[in-house]
Amino acid sequence: MPTEEPDRAPTPLGTPILSMPPGAKLWLDRGARLAATAAYPAAIAVMSVVRNKWFATHLDVSGIGVLAQIVSGQTWLGIAAGLGMTLPVAQAIAHALGRGDGEGARRSFWTAFGLVAAAVLAIATAALLLAPGVSKALLDVSSHADLVRWSVLGLAGYAISNLLLGLFAGRSDVISPVVFAALGGVASLAATFLLVPRAGLVGATIAVAVFWPAGTLGVLLARGRAYRDMPGRPTRPIVRRDVAKQLLGLGTAALFMSLLDLGTMLALRAHYVRAHGVDANGLLQAALAMAQLVGAVFYAYLSSYAFGKISAASAAGGVDAARTYTRRQWKPLLLLATAGTAFMMVAAAPLLHLLYSSRFDGARPLMAWTLLGEFGRIAALTWSAGALPVGGRRLWVGIGVTQPIALAAAYAAFTFAGAGARSLPFAYAAGGGVLFAIAMIRMRRAGVGPRPGDVAAAVVAAALLTTLAAVITRV
Repeated sequence: MPTEEPDRAPTPLGTPILSMPPGAKLWLDRGARLAATAAYPAAIAVMSVVRNKWFATHLDVSGIGVLAQIVSGQTWLGIAAGLGMTLPVAQAIAHALGRGDGEGARRSFWTAFGLVAAAVLAIATAALLLAPGVSKALLDVSSHADLVRWSVLGLAGYAISNLLLGLFAGRSDVISPVVFAALGGVASLAATFLLVPRAGLVGATIAVAVFWPAGTLGVLLARGRAYRDMPGRPTRPIVRRDVAKQLLGLGTAALFMSLLDLGTMLALRAHYVRAHGVDANGLLQAALAMAQLVGAVFYAYLSSYAFGKISAASAAGGVDAARTYTRRQWKPLLLLATAGTAFMMVAAAPLLHLLYSSRFDGARPLMAWTLLGEFGRIAALTWSAGALPVGGRRLWVGIGVTQPIALAAAYAAFTFAGAGARSLPFAYAAGGGVLFAIAMIRMRRAGVGPRPGDVAAAVVAAALLTTLAAVITRV
């Protein structure tokens, strides 16, 4: 039965360590891989931190609240235009290149590009024409239509760039995503410093939107030579019906889950703005952004490294191999997530001052509960990393839809109970917890069950973090 790696696995420097205890070597190995796969989200995080600080200085809490809804709307429409192509393109290209079928890889990429380009044209046109209505849906006022129109630039860039990320993943290229994030970040920061003091929210919207097209253009210029042969020139016809059917089979499932996940949060935040105002949404945005800084590192590791490893293991050794790999990585990642979440909870006040301003002190209790919810998501995705290779789309989608459904139900319950501005953070925490429980149950039914010690570690970590969040809320 395959295992993850032998006892004499190389260290991050490439030299085998024979005398290091297995437990210590596992931690070193996990930390090195986590750091390596975190380069792309880390580059985005650094850019976001600097940009958000400038936004907080010039836009205040209410401006952040408006901008957050505009950017969320832009992202949701960008996901729709992207047709969920990142994962199927990566899978199709990797499989084709593994067989030595370069032409098949080219057909997959250019078919996906043709589909995405058509979707971008249709959705961007609709957003431009219906901008007042989009503004009304997001913020309960139509006066921010100009912001919606400027965000279309980001919508198009987001869809195309996610297609490119699928191409990079299919070729196991870890350099290009970092180049993309770095160059896009530089352009976005330059626009932030130049435009926000002069144009306020319009400048901020442009600065956020420009990240995606600038990153796309930058990586094509910097790394284009490495991709001269694949994808190379467009195939003819660009869209092949048989290839499109194959790509859309997996892409539709990925698209559905992404739209449901972000769309649920977007709809709940639109209600939250109506109920509590844009200032409350600004504080919530700061809390969510800080929580997602923790999650981004783990999601990058799980998608860029662990998914490939567990897919290969399950292909060679079936469910037994997937279970072995899941259990092997569980406690190290759970402990790292617990430590990172606890640190962010405790250090929330100085971090909010440093990364935003003292006017965001009210985000601290909100941040404690959003961090707890993010911890639940990390734990769930860590245990269900093998859902697609083990149980196929049915298991993968079944787990994926849990969190948005639980989030919506919990928000309705907390709103009815009178939780006020804390209703959505409470619901985010509850949604993460439900997602983790369902992921454990469904993966167990699929043959990837936890040992008693695995369950105990999760219960203790969740109890500690919940207690810490409750203490912070009362302070």
